[in-house]
Amino acid sequence: MSTGIGKRRRNLAEGWYPADASEIRSLVSEWTRLQKNLSAFAIMAPHAGWYFSGDLAAKAVWALRDCDTVAILGGHLRRGDPILFAEEGRFDCTVREAENDLQILGVLTSELKDVGIKEIAPDRDIDNSVEILLPIAALKFPQAELVWLRVPPDYKARELGSALARAAATCGKRLSVIASTDLTHYGPNYGFMPHGIGESAVAWVRDDNDRGFIAAALSMDTDKVLAHARDRFSACSSGAVAAAISFSFNSGAKRGLLIGHKLSYDVQPDRSFVGYAAVAFVP
Repeated sequence: MSTGIGKRRRNLAEGWYPADASEIRSLVSEWTRLQKNLSAFAIMAPHAGWYFSGDLAAKAVWALRDCDTVAILGGHLRRGDPILFAEEGRFDCTVREAENDLQILGVLTSELKDVGIKEIAPDRDIDNSVEILLPIAALKFPQAELVWLRVPPDYKARELGSALARAAATCGKRLSVIASTDLTHYGPNYGFMPHGIGESAVAWVRDDNDRGFIAAALSMDTDKVLAHARDRFSACSSGAVAAAISFSFNSGAKRGLLIGHKLSYDVQPDRSFVGYAAVAFVP
C-alpha cells in the first residue's frame, strides 16, 4: 500500500460548505454554543450541504470525546464494494491542514487482512460523505490526525469497526469515529415515492421511515441498521453507521443518544427531500 504522498485537496464547491475559514468558525461556533461534550466514542452525522444539515453535523461532532485521531467513515457504496481509504499524507480541511494517520491506517489494513478482508483500495473519487465533515472535525480537534474511509453496507462494516478499535489500541492512540449518512431520500428526484406527494409523505418519512433507522442506530444493532436501510431505503451510507456502532461496542459504549432529527423539507419545502439525524454512542 503506497500512502502518504501529496495532499487531498478540497473538491466540493462552496455551495456545500464555506470556502472561508473565518465563516466556518463563526457558523460552527453558533451551532455548537449549547452542545455538550457527551464523551461519545462515535457519532452519526449527516453529510448534506451545510445550509440543510451543517448544524446537526456540528452538534454531533461536538459530542465526541477528546482524541488523538478522528476516523471519518463515509459511504455511497454498494454491498460487495471494497472499503475505500484516502492514501494522501494530508488533508485540506479549509480551517487547517490535517495529517493522515498513516500508522492507524497501516495497522487497520493488516487487521482486516487477518480476518479475511482484502477488499480495501484507495479512494480516488470525489465524494461528499467524508469531505463535508473534514472542516468540522479539524476545527473541533485542532491537533488531531484524521483517517478517511468509505464503507460498503455489508458484513465488512462490522469487521471494520472492530478492526479500528484494535488498531487504535495497538497504536496506543485515543480514536473517535464519525459515521456519515443521510437518511430517507424521498420524492421524484430520487425515484422513491411509496406514499405519494404531500404532507402524508413528509409525515411518513419523518415519523416512520427515518425513525425506524434511528431506532436501529440507537439500539446499537448493526444487523438492524443494515437491514432497515436495505429494505426501506432509509439511509444512503448505513455501512458507516454499522462500523461506528461496532467500533463503539469494542470501545465500551453502552447506548445511543439522539441529538437531533429533521428533514430538508423543514428548511426548504419541496416535493423531493432528505432526512438527517445526529446520534451519539456514549458510555
